[in-house]
Amino acid sequence: MTRTTTTTTKTARPSFRTMVRPLAADVGIPVAVYYGARALGLGDFVALTAGTVACVARIVWVALRRRNLDVFAAFLLVLFAAGLGLAFLTGDQRFMLVKESIVNGVAGIVFLASCLTRSPLCYYAAQRFAGPDAAAELRARTAAEPALRRRWYVLSAGWGGGLLAEAVLRVPLVYLLPVDVAVAASTALMVATYGVLITWTIRGRAGRP
Repeated sequence: MTRTTTTTTKTARPSFRTMVRPLAADVGIPVAVYYGARALGLGDFVALTAGTVACVARIVWVALRRRNLDVFAAFLLVLFAAGLGLAFLTGDQRFMLVKESIVNGVAGIVFLASCLTRSPLCYYAAQRFAGPDAAAELRARTAAEPALRRRWYVLSAGWGGGLLAEAVLRVPLVYLLPVDVAVAASTALMVATYGVLITWTIRGRAGRP
């Protein structure tokens, strides 16, 4: 009985590496594409657009590989697609960076708003990181354990607040720094924010069952 409890607890909380790996790809791929495009002599706007397209393409590729577009992946896809559409409407290279604030700001609001529903967004994110086999077990545990359900609400509120703060901090970086420097600073801010949130999610005790 003890062994079973330990296994399910680990299933409900994916490892630090499991969460960081896909997020590192989500962040690293568009940045690498941007600087690669700049090295080829392309302009800032084209390079930033290429980076965003690469990020959207990765989400679609993962969904096709898994043959499933889960709620969290669909949420990310809509955000990136909306940001890309806004960028094309304005044609401003700095807006291509500010749109990350818009995307993360909207994401933060959605995370917070999901706390008003029966299934907060972190519940779906946890299933995505847990993988197909463990997701069914996680759903069963969530339905049976009030403490675990409470954890998803606490985490969703924390992620919502963190993403909103990151979105606000990015705006002065974008408009006060040269574009090339702003890309690096924006990426560093994103990595730091996600690093803190992931560490809090995995190792923190907020809402822990």
